[in-house]
Amino acid sequence: MNQQNYEEAIANAETAFSNGNYETALTWFKKALEESPDDLYALSRAGTMCVPLDKYDEAYEYFGRAMELDPENGDNAFNLGNAMFFRGEFDKSLELYAEAEMKGCSENVLPRLYYQMALLCSARQDVKSALLNFKKYEDADKTNTASMNPDVISEKLALYMMIQDYENAAKCAVQWIAVSPSELRGYMVYFGLLMAVRKLDEAEKALDDADKYAETDAAGKISIAIQRAALLAARAEADESQRDAYYQQSFELLNALSVDENATAQQRREIRTAFAELCMHMKKYEEAISAVIPLLPKNSDAKPPVPEAPAYEETDDYLTEDDTEYMIAEDVAAMEEKIYSGELSDNLGEYAEEYYDENGEIVREYPDGMFEQPVYAEDSDEEIQSDAAPAEEAVKGGYDRLYFILTSCYAALEDYSSCVVNAGILKHSENQYYEFFGKYAEAFSMKKLADAGISFTAEAAEKQYAEVIAYFRSRMIKGGSNYAVVFRARMYAETGKFAKADEMLGLLPASEKTAVAEYVEQCKKESQSM
Repeated sequence: MNQQNYEEAIANAETAFSNGNYETALTWFKKALEESPDDLYALSRAGTMCVPLDKYDEAYEYFGRAMELDPENGDNAFNLGNAMFFRGEFDKSLELYAEAEMKGCSENVLPRLYYQMALLCSARQDVKSALLNFKKYEDADKTNTASMNPDVISEKLALYMMIQDYENAAKCAVQWIAVSPSELRGYMVYFGLLMAVRKLDEAEKALDDADKYAETDAAGKISIAIQRAALLAARAEADESQRDAYYQQSFELLNALSVDENATAQQRREIRTAFAELCMHMKKYEEAISAVIPLLPKNSDAKPPVPEAPAYEETDDYLTEDDTEYMIAEDVAAMEEKIYSGELSDNLGEYAEEYYDENGEIVREYPDGMFEQPVYAEDSDEEIQSDAAPAEEAVKGGYDRLYFILTSCYAALEDYSSCVVNAGILKHSENQYYEFFGKYAEAFSMKKLADAGISFTAEAAEKQYAEVIAYFRSRMIKGGSNYAVVFRARMYAETGKFAKADEMLGLLPASEKTAVAEYVEQCKKESQSM
């Protein structure tokens, strides 16, 4: 080996690296390896240079060679694990990271090891392990800068949100703002968390701070204004004496934003969707529907003309509610696994918000009118279709939020022909609340139409109720869901099975029981008056 050539190559490589010239640095590290093929430092650095150049197979070769030469070196195991990580071989990379931790890594590598392990655990949605590895990452960092890394903070925030730990999520958001006070995103996340727990004054301050300190262009200013409209709507719900005034302010602000030429296409969509939601809360249902329909996919129709559903015919295959209750695990399991694989927890719906009361108990707020007794539908000549062919596609890309608005508004207007169509689409949503609401609303609309002698027979509506109730039961058995309990209680009450409805009430926490119990009692009274 020519020592002088080796040292010069290493020096040139490091200079090129420090200036961001990775390709040049790799060339010089290769020259060093020509002088000393088994040099661990040059092998490791050459592999490192390959990563930002997307030369992962080449990186694997260099790191693999270093591992062969010094298999007990934890740093080498970590580097090879990184090569596996970037090649997409995550299981193997996790094994090598674990091996690196066992063998011991150098002081500058150890924090990076825990950071990579945290990312892998996060990708697997193993929240507890991911948070623990982020803590190890921060503890191992001797520079004391890990806890101020915005990427780490935002990743931890997302993890806390997954387990609905809003207190720690809010701490992360405040930390994010502290380390990146000019970045708008931190303020927006913090605002959303404060809104979720109904701390409206603090939420308003977060928006004021964003306006004052964040670096924003015209689109950023519009984003803040959209959230101000949401804040005004929330104040309307919190202050009954000023409800109309707050609603009107939000209404006017969204109207003004809708004609702002600086709004991006995505923002215009968000403004119109927020406007439709606001109209729904203000009971301007026709206006909400008019705002939503232009936002739907071009090949979609909120109220398609379709043939009347065929009359139900009883056969030996008919399942009663009790039959379905016992057979559901076998009959529905395959479908559930196909549609819902990977779902680990309940999603917080747009209108089913959670916060904690003064006793620390969780409180969920459901959509307006969800637990009110719907009015009996009048006869209608409109023809309907309960099976929307492109339903799965229609609720992708945020459209489920729009179909929720349509379903809710048509139900409020007692237009059950339109409600059953949109509910049939909404039930395919990947958001659990929307999905459950869609399944329930479709069954309820069928029952109302059957009662009015339109499109469905009483037998068909009864069968639909039995199958939906059984489906909710299967979801409860699979993973537990208060949404499923709520809808089962409601559907049992609507069909006169009050003992079962009361059983469901006994499963709910006190914070959620009151509204559902009131609905069940209302159904009992109406049943007695018939």
